[in-house]
Formats: sequence, C-alpha cells, structure tokens
Amino acid sequence: MLKNIKTYILAFLAIGLVACSNDDVEPLFDTDVDTRVNTLLDGYRKTLVESEFGWKTRYQPEGTIGAYNIYLKFNEDNSVEITSDLLGGINDYETSYRVGIAQFPELVFENYSTFHFLFESNGFSLGAEFEFIFEEVTDDTITFRSKTDSGDKSTIVFEKATSSDKEAIENIRNLYPRVEDGFNTPSFLRNLVVLNSSNEITYSATFTFLNDEFRRGNISEFDSTTGELNSTIHPLAVTEAGFDLLEPLVVDGNEISSFTYDEINNVYTSQDGGVTTIIGYDLAPITTGLVPALFSDDVDGFGVDFGRYLYFDNSSGNFLAQTSQDFLNLGKRSGFRIVDIIFDDARFPGSPTSMEFVFNGSSIFAIFDVQRIEGERIIFSYLGATADITPILNTLILIVDANGWYVQGTDESRFINNPSFSLTNVTYPNYRFSVYGI
Repeated sequence: MLKNIKTYILAFLAIGLVACSNDDVEPLFDTDVDTRVNTLLDGYRKTLVESEFGWKTRYQPEGTIGAYNIYLKFNEDNSVEITSDLLGGINDYETSYRVGIAQFPELVFENYSTFHFLFESNGFSLGAEFEFIFEEVTDDTITFRSKTDSGDKSTIVFEKATSSDKEAIENIRNLYPRVEDGFNTPSFLRNLVVLNSSNEITYSATFTFLNDEFRRGNISEFDSTTGELNSTIHPLAVTEAGFDLLEPLVVDGNEISSFTYDEINNVYTSQDGGVTTIIGYDLAPITTGLVPALFSDDVDGFGVDFGRYLYFDNSSGNFLAQTSQDFLNLGKRSGFRIVDIIFDDARFPGSPTSMEFVFNGSSIFAIFDVQRIEGERIIFSYLGATADITPILNTLILIVDANGWYVQGTDESRFINNPSFSLTNVTYPNYRFSVYGI
C-alpha cells in the first residue's frame, strides 16, 4: 500500500533545520538532504509510471472555464502519451515530462502538447498551464496545484485510469456536436424548462452552447414585461451519457447539474433536485406577443440617421457586449465575424438594403427590402444573395423572421460619432445583436 504523502513548506523547513544542526544534536535522518529529496521524487515518478492503465483527469483551469477530459500514460523513458477531448485531439502530441524540484516538487510537461495549447489559448487568458506542483499522492489519486496562478491556486487531480478510460475519452470527442445548438434540427429556439410532478412548466429559459475553448453553457431568462434578457454562465464537462454543469443551475432551491442525452427525442434531461429538467427545441415560446417595453422611436431613424451599421463579434476589440450569447454563437457556428449593413445600397439595382457577412478571407452579400412599423419594429424581406447562402442560411432565416426586430439605442459605444443600437428579434428575443452607426 502506497503511503499517503503530503508536501508542505514546513516539511522543507524541517529538512533545512536538520541539515543546519550542530554536532551535539542527534540527526533525525540517516541520509543527506539531496538523497531524501531524490528519493521523494523517484517515488512520485514511480507512481506515475506504474499505474497499469495510466491516469485520467477532468481539467478545469479556473472556475469560469469548462473542463477538458484528458488521459495520460507516463512511460519509463520520460515520455507521456496524451489523449484528450479537446478539438478532436489535434494537439495530443506525445511529449516528454519531468519530475523535478524548484521550490517544491513539480511535474512539468516539457514539449508542446494539449496543455501548452490551453496555456496559450485566447491570449493566455484561460488560466491553464503545463507545470504543476505535487500536493498529495495516494494509491489512486495525485493532486496538484497550479504553479503560476496568482491568488487562489487551481488544482488538478489525476485519478488512476481503468482499461476503458482512454477509449471513453476518444468517444467523448464525437459527442460535442449534439451538445451544440442546432444538432439534428433547423430550430432556433432551444429551451431549458423545469417541470413539476404534473408536467407543468415552472421555470422557462433558453440554453446555448458553443464547442470552443471556454466550454460554457449560457442560460438566459427573458422578461416579457421589462424586455430584459438575464443570462448566467455555466462551465460544463461533457460525459459519455451527456454533460455536467460545473456551476449548477439553481431553481427554487434545487441544484440542477447532471444531464443525460435522449437520442430518440434529441433532448437532454436531468432529475437532479427531485424535479425534471429538459433541454430541447421548441418546448415553449419565449413570449406570446409583442413586448411594448422594447418599442422605441429609434427604429424610425434606423437606416435614416445613418446609412451604414457594423456588427463585430467578440474576436474584435469593437465587440458590443449587449449582443446575446445566442446570436454570438450563431455567428461563430456560421463562421462570420462582421456584418456590414448598408441601407439604400446603390451598388445593387433598386438600391436595396445589403448585409455583407464577412468571414476570414471571404464574404457573402445578402439583399433585403425593408419595412418599418413606426415606433415598433423593422422587418427585413429577403431578395437574394451574391453567393451560396448555405453558410449563413440559419442566420438569414432568423433575420427575415416575419415579426421583425425591435431597435433601441444603447450606451455601449465608446465613440462619440458612432452611437450603438441593439436589434432584438421579436419572435426569439434571446437573439439580439448590437451595431455601430457609421
């Protein structure tokens, strides 16, 4: 039985005190400091290597980021094989590792791997790293803490893997599409509802997820009285059965976190907290009529006061933050970063309204007729496009929704001469995006 080992600063202080003791004090150890440290490190290295089926971990770099399922097999030659569910495993290169000591015993992944990719992702903002300090070692787990985190140190726990864990992670790689919005359905409306024992809806919201490096679900509640959209972020981890919210949703005191996928109905269900929670498509309308709180005279001047409007996604420093996560995810799945809207565009016969959807290295123009309902809404009617619209089809269907869009001026813009405006879809008010007047 492997002895439970903990490393603390005091342990090293004790070693230092013994090393400095005078000849009149009987030594506590039979070996010198270097030998004892090397023995400790050899024990850690042996523990890593001798796990028959390797190790697995659910790595969450910090609390607002979702988790990554990672399998590791450490070898005697200081190489380590990595299998992860991140981006299909494209960064799962075999790398070398080192068990050494700086101030504390540490595990370092030396060459580029999935850990390095996460460390660099999104401008080094995920809080991930590739150097970890040994905190506790037992028969079945190894707990590390972050080496470089400032403030509270994040932890990562290795668990002894079984013969099936590597394959399980390989299987999970293929399950992300069904967690993302729009899987096997053309629908925009992805509900999250909580039911009582009579199958009546007691809580209604929307859910959106994009499989990017953040791995966060977004749950939004729309208030039909005020027109406000209130959203909460929930980091998640995908499992073979479904997914877990690492920050539970709390409804009427019930914590809801673990969801199982129902392939027949294309829904996720949870029985946590003694209630039934379902994530699925077109389960309940967000609103059943117009929302006067979103009426504004700003719609009357939209396309008149300014002839051009620009939307930027969050890869740009000009992103406007009142854009909903649902619309942002829709654009990212479609691949466009910018929407350039020009009213009375003389480049096209009849001077219609154009929208240029800008991708990396290409763009698609779509053309619309425009109708305004004074003080209420603007409605776009599709006239045609300059290229294959398949990449933006879902976005176009949303834009030409027959009920149109509310338009309101906002205080998001930092530019005096370029005010900002929010467009909220009338039928699906969880879709809203903000633009600059140019």
